[in-house]
Formats: sequence, structure tokens, C-alpha cells
Amino acid sequence: MYLRAVARIHLLPDTLINQIAAGEVVERPASVVKELVENALDAGARSVKIRLVAGGRELIEVEDDGSGMDSDDALLALERHATSKITDAADLDRIATLGFRGEALPSIAAASRLTLETASGDGEGTRVEVEFGRVVRVAPCARPRGTKVTVCDLFLRLPARLKFMRSEATELRHAVGALTALAFVRPEVGFAVEHGRRTILQLPPARDLGQRLPDLVGAARARQARPVRHAAGSVTVTGFLLPASGSRDLVLAVNGRAVRDRLLSGAVNRALRGPSGTLEADAYLQVQLPMGEVDVNVHPAKAEVRFADPGRVLSALTQALAAARLSLHGPVEVRRVVSVSGPASQPTPLPFDRPAPLPEGRFEPPRVYEAPPSAPVGPLSPAASTRWGRYIGQYRGTYLLLEDENGLVLIDQHVAHERVLFEGLLDEQTGPMVQRLLLPEIVDLPPVMAALAAEAAPELEALGFELEAASGATVRVMAVPAPLPAARAAAMLRQLLTDLGEAAVPGGSLRERAAASLACQAAIKKNWSLSPAEAQALLADLARVRDPHRCPHGRPIVLRLPHDEIERRIGRR
Repeated sequence: MYLRAVARIHLLPDTLINQIAAGEVVERPASVVKELVENALDAGARSVKIRLVAGGRELIEVEDDGSGMDSDDALLALERHATSKITDAADLDRIATLGFRGEALPSIAAASRLTLETASGDGEGTRVEVEFGRVVRVAPCARPRGTKVTVCDLFLRLPARLKFMRSEATELRHAVGALTALAFVRPEVGFAVEHGRRTILQLPPARDLGQRLPDLVGAARARQARPVRHAAGSVTVTGFLLPASGSRDLVLAVNGRAVRDRLLSGAVNRALRGPSGTLEADAYLQVQLPMGEVDVNVHPAKAEVRFADPGRVLSALTQALAAARLSLHGPVEVRRVVSVSGPASQPTPLPFDRPAPLPEGRFEPPRVYEAPPSAPVGPLSPAASTRWGRYIGQYRGTYLLLEDENGLVLIDQHVAHERVLFEGLLDEQTGPMVQRLLLPEIVDLPPVMAALAAEAAPELEALGFELEAASGATVRVMAVPAPLPAARAAAMLRQLLTDLGEAAVPGGSLRERAAASLACQAAIKKNWSLSPAEAQALLADLARVRDPHRCPHGRPIVLRLPHDEIERRIGRR
């Protein structure tokens, strides 16, 4: 006979309680940044400085010039459910501050090594050091009015959470995204963001949202913005629509609180989706309604909200976007002329800048490249021999057909060209040939992309993609790798940064992932007819690469159909 042990109910220790709370409130470094900056804003800060190392994985530092705290409040702020922002249950129905739960600071302290320096006036302040939830030192310190919180070794003692941390670039993208939203809803506050030794975001205080927008998206792009203004009863929707950047740039705020609400973002996506299914605009939007009609206390990280009448809010949002979207489309940009410098030692160029099929009313851009004299391409007869057999022709403008003694060979022209470009960009002996632009291409980026561009700049320059910081979130493209279409420099940069930020290209170093993204964008596409000479050039280049079997993303390049299998299927055997 077996006796079952009866589990006794017991109270968890405070350390474990704080670690559980940390898992709810602190998802990643960006969560820490958001919570600390919101505390700074609630303290009346007019200037907030953020310093990150390794995307926030190694260090997060937030310093403000807000009201600060005295010694007693500094210690009390590290206790759970200690707050200065609500006093009774009635306050929960009219929350006007960003942080109110009293969980953020102790939860962050439970998951890291945290140092708090604060002073309520210039001169002497208080310094508190906490190691994974345990206060280890309290001492006076000299500092100006305000607060500085330094967080190191986040999740070091929470391996279950630590293993879900992503790459430095990914964590940086999330952190800057959170800061962008806060900077949008609080234009009167100045923000400065440093990553490592670089200042990646410098936002001076602005008069209003319209004045803040150029600092977030760049002056040129801000000029293309269309205002959103709509009122329906007690619900007001304001903000801006911008031409789509390719990065799905969406900032949503409710009553001055940046949110990631699925109900609202879903309505925005539906309203801005075009006939092809792609989003036709980016959006920076604020929804205002009486505080009693929205519950901001439904999510531990205060990221979601609940409306008393969601249908009325969604209707107002949809109507606002429908009206603003009508005036969104602006003039078409004129492409710039490029010059090519350096020896013609790269793979034979192919017509990858020729779109097909072209929409009615659009012109076909001129071909940017011609075959270099040092690499002449002669005519190719249908029976010409290659490494993979005798070239037969092209199937559906997508596959090169060859035959050998064993059967039929199909080569996917897109992934084949992708592999050729990828290895050319990463060639350590020759390096990429660089095309310098006669006039730099000015590219306005969302702050998230601008931060990633600043971090990736050395690796991109090694590939031949040279960037130079301009003002705010604007960069100048000074040069692109020679095998790539320079006329598409801006579009390629945006897609490249999107791929890097979303880890769309798996594995490898940042340089390899960047090369894979660029190669994929520049490679000839399916349904593009190739002349026999162009097919010959591609097959010759493919024969010279180290790995002619798979593209950088892992897709197969060559497919073989044995003759015996063909005859068996057709009934000859």
C-alpha cells in the first residue's frame, strides 16, 4: 500500500516572489528601459539619458533630471507595491501616470545587479546597491537633482529567462522601439541614447508632436507625413501617416501611454492594408478618451489596455485612418546617377534591376550595368557544355535546364545568383568592388532602423555598403557594393535593416547575414527571361563558388532528375 504525500500550502520567500514578478514585468532589456524611463517621466524629468551596452544585455543606465528621492523613499521604492502614484482603490479608475503598480523597480532589482543614485536637490544624494533582490550597500553620494539607475547582468540568475535573450541587434531594436514610442508621446522631453560609444538617438525637446516627428523619422520623410485628426464623441484620434518604410513602423498611444495593444494594432493594419496585402503606410497615432472609459491595469507591463466601449474606439480609429490615407501618396523620387570605380574583377553582371512584369503606366528603369570588357560573354548555343552538363534552355523564366549522361538538371536562377553574389561580397582576398555615388542617397529611417544602421555600419562598410550619419534618424548612403543595383540603394538599405532586425536571415555573423540579405535582394528573380549569354555567365560564376549546392538561406540550387526515373514514370520501363 502506497501513501501519497500531501502537499502543504506555504508562503513563498520574498526573493522567489520578486523573481516571479520579474518574469511578468521584465521580458527583455527593452522592458527595463521602458519601465525606468516611464518612472523618470512620472518624476517630471525634462531630460532623460539612456546608455546601453550590448543591446542592454550587459548594461542599462537611465539618468533623469526629475524630482529625485530622499534616502527613505529610495529604499522604500525597492519594496514591492510601494508607489507614490496611487493611494486608494478609487485612483485605479483615473490613472494618469505611466507607472503605478509599484512592481517595476523591485522586479528589475530581483533579476539583476542594480544601483540607484538619487537626490531631491543638488548636492548630497543616496546610493543604494542591490544584488538580485538583496540590498548590499546604502551610502550617501554627491549628485545633482534627479535619479540614475544602473542595471547590470540582467537575468544572470534566471537561466530560464536568459536563454530567451536574442542577439545584441535584436535587443537594441526592441529597446529603441520602446524609446521611440515614449519620445513620440512626450515631445516636450529631451532624450539621448548611447549604445556602446555611439550616440544613436538625440532628440531635443520639441514644442509638439509635429516638431518631434522629423527627429524620429527624418526631415525629408516628415515632409511626406499626412496629419490624422478625427473626433467622434469623446474619442479623439491624432497623429501622422507616412509612406510605408518596409519596417512596419507603428507607434500607438492611449491617453499618452505607449501600448502594444493587439486590438488597436489589428484595426490599424486592416485600415492601412492595400489590395496586394501589404501595408501602404506607417503610423504614429494617439487615441484620447476619458480616463474612466479605459482600463490600463490589465497587463503587468502596462502594455495593453481595455476599453469600456471598444467598438466606438475602433470605429473612430478606422474613420480617422480612412480619411488620412486618401492624401498620403506623394511624388515619385528621381533616381540618381552612379559612377563605378575599381577593377572589373567581380562576377559578370546580370540584369537584376529589370522588373517583370511592370505595372501599367510605369516605365522600365535603364539598365545600370554593362558587362565589363575584361569579362566578355560569347554566344551560347543550346548544346554548350557546362559543369552540370549541356545547356538546353530556360523553363518558365525561372529554371535553367541542362542535361548530362545521367538525366535532366534544373538550376534555380535566383538562388544560384544569390550564392554567387553572397560569396563575392564575403570574398576576403579581393573584397567587394565599391560603387561610390556621385550624390549621396539620403535615407530617412525610423529610429529603430537608424540605431541598427549605426551598430551595423562597420560590418556593412566591409561589404562595400558605406553609410554616414546625418541628422536624427537620417543617414547618407555614400557607396554600395558593385554587384548590387545602386539605383535601389535606399530600398536595399531599408530591407537589409529589416532583415537584420527581425533575424529574417538565419545563422552566421552579422556580416554574413547582411551579405545574405543584400544578395537575395539583388539576385535575379523568377519569371525573368535570360538570354543564352546571360545564362552562360551565371553558370560560369556558379561553377567558381565554394558551395554551388545551396543558397545562403539553405535552399537547394540544383535539382537532378535521373533518366531512369523519368523513363519509369513515363512508362518506358
